[in-house]
Amino acid sequence: MKGIDGFFSEYEGRWYARFARGLRGGTFVEVGSWKGRSTSFIGAICNANGTRLVCIDHWLGSNDMLAARYAATLAVEDVQATFRRNMADLGITVEVLAEPSTVAASRFEPASVDRVFLDGSHDGPSVTDDLVVWMDRLKPEGILAGHDYDDKHAELCAAVDAFAAERALVVRRGPRSVYWLEGRRPEA
Repeated sequence: MKGIDGFFSEYEGRWYARFARGLRGGTFVEVGSWKGRSTSFIGAICNANGTRLVCIDHWLGSNDMLAARYAATLAVEDVQATFRRNMADLGITVEVLAEPSTVAASRFEPASVDRVFLDGSHDGPSVTDDLVVWMDRLKPEGILAGHDYDDKHAELCAAVDAFAAERALVVRRGPRSVYWLEGRRPEA
C-alpha cells in the first residue's frame, strides 16, 4: 500500500489480497510484518471475512543480508510502534505477537491454521525453522506461502527447495518473488 515503507510490490500485494480473499473465517498468520506494508494488502479483507489475522515479528532485525539495514532503521525508529500505528490508521484489527516465529508457533495447536505467509529472516536456518514449525501448524487443506523466492535470496530458495523435496511438495510461483507450496501432507 502506498505510504508504508517495505519491500512488497503492488503486484505481490494484489496476489496477497487474493490469497486472503479465499479464506472466510479461520486463521491467517503473517510471519515478518515489519512496518505493515504487506499486512495492508490483506488486513481489511481478513477483517471483513471474519478471519483471525495474526502478525508475528520480533522487530529486532534479521540474520540475513539485510541485517545492517534493519539495524540502522531500528536505531532511529520504533518499528513495532510504526506497524501498530499504520494498522490503526488503516482501521485494521490485528493480533500482534512480538516474539520470534518459532516461539509464536508454539501458541498454535497442530493443524489449526488456514494460511501462513513467511517473510521473516531470509537466511537458510531461519527459513528452514519457519517452514518446519508452520507447516506442522497448517490444517490439511491449509496453504503455506512466502516472499523473496528469487535470485537475490539464494539461501531462502535453497531452504524452500530442500524442504519441499523432503516432504514431496511442489514450489509454485506467484508474481515476482511470491511462492507457495502444494502437495499432499500427512494428516496431523
